[in-house]
Amino acid sequence: MEQFSENDFGAMFEAKERQKIHIRPGEKVSGRVIMIGKDTVFVDLGARADGVIDKQDFADGKGGFKVTEGDIVEAYCMGWTDEGIKLQVKMKGGRETDADVEQAYNAKMPIEGKVTGERKGGYTIQVSQTEGFCPFSQIDGRGVRKEPVEYIGNTYLFKITEYAEEGRNVVLSRRLIIEEETQKCRTALQASLQEGDIVSGVIVKLMPFGVFVNLGGLEGMVHISEISWNRIASPEEIVQEGQEIRVKILKLEWAEGDKKERIALSIKQAQVNPWDLIPDAPEYSIGTKRKGKVTRISDFGVFIELEPGVDGLAHISQLGADHRVEHPSEIVQIGDQVEVTILGVEADRKRIALCIGEPKSAEKPAELTMEEEKEIISNAIAGQKLEGEVESQKPFGLFVKLPDGRTGLLHISQIPLPEGGGNALQVRSLYKLYPLHSKIEVIIREIDGNRISLTLPETLEKEQEMERETPVNVKDSADASFGTLDDVFSKLKL
Repeated sequence: MEQFSENDFGAMFEAKERQKIHIRPGEKVSGRVIMIGKDTVFVDLGARADGVIDKQDFADGKGGFKVTEGDIVEAYCMGWTDEGIKLQVKMKGGRETDADVEQAYNAKMPIEGKVTGERKGGYTIQVSQTEGFCPFSQIDGRGVRKEPVEYIGNTYLFKITEYAEEGRNVVLSRRLIIEEETQKCRTALQASLQEGDIVSGVIVKLMPFGVFVNLGGLEGMVHISEISWNRIASPEEIVQEGQEIRVKILKLEWAEGDKKERIALSIKQAQVNPWDLIPDAPEYSIGTKRKGKVTRISDFGVFIELEPGVDGLAHISQLGADHRVEHPSEIVQIGDQVEVTILGVEADRKRIALCIGEPKSAEKPAELTMEEEKEIISNAIAGQKLEGEVESQKPFGLFVKLPDGRTGLLHISQIPLPEGGGNALQVRSLYKLYPLHSKIEVIIREIDGNRISLTLPETLEKEQEMERETPVNVKDSADASFGTLDDVFSKLKL
């Protein structure tokens, strides 16, 4: 009697299970790539025959192919051949009949179409012999608007959302394709991303308070204070739209219920902090001469940039070799290139003591007063979140005392208050919500001399959400956004 091993029984069982799998034309299937030939990709579908796909279906448009053995791929059954089950990742424009277009609609299968022109409400799309229509809102991703010339003449993948009158009324959507791909990327990123990771992204939008970065399915924001180790007035100084960058993930909050998704990123923290290199750098040893640029002048000294992100201070006591200097502006102006000597370095406190030229005194650098220390600290916190104390209440907002002793204005436009009832009700609500001497969390929006403008974290988040959803490259003024609180705030003289 013939003997069978457990492996033999397993193989027989698997073969029987494969025979039970029936795949119908038009059905969407998935399987694992088991071999890639010269022109064909072979896919294990778990059926009695393997799936075969034209290798060109995976062309990346750059001369390569975006598929490797072991990948899980999705495709549509086009029928059975001697080679196996014929599959297609998409319908290819120029080869379809009206029946094929209807089949793609019933199977929810992507189909190639060429944008041939603009018409009322959208674009004309040519799919082989069939002429279809794609609304303006469905030609690109959510919130994206471009000029028609950027679409017309291009071939894209579409989903057919409506097929009627035997193909005389065909409505297509490219946006559904984009959103499906985005969701796949989101799912993969949610499973892999962690706070602290450094990843690549593309800058998609610049705003006064920061930049939005697409991580390949997820969008995060880099606050202006996290763009560069150097102090900047606007993101345009460092980055531009479309630029590929490396970012560090500072905070991940996934959407759940009413909770919105928040991804905080940092460009500068994906790079080396220049202050970390200073202790071992010979160019920062005491007595070394360097060149620098005057970036700020204070009553007590001159701030000089030695390299991006690294400033030193030449105290007023080190200015003027043969006479007393009443103010540093007597010696230098902002923007001047000067030669300095390093007198002392405290990298942990981000302090470098300098003199312009040769030291004016053999004594060690003068100690900063408490007020001078406060000024240095205050210029390092713009854009950061702080806890302040309500110092006084006014009909137009709150004056908030900051940890360094200075006072900033939280304008009423930056505070969410009950609508309706007139200004009197809003003022009463303001006084009730924020009593005198109560603690309040604020973000410094801008420092302009002695004037400090504040906002609330929740207000900034709402502005950022509005900006995230605002269409870019709007076609005409009729579609333009009404703007945001940031636009209103920027025009206020506080």
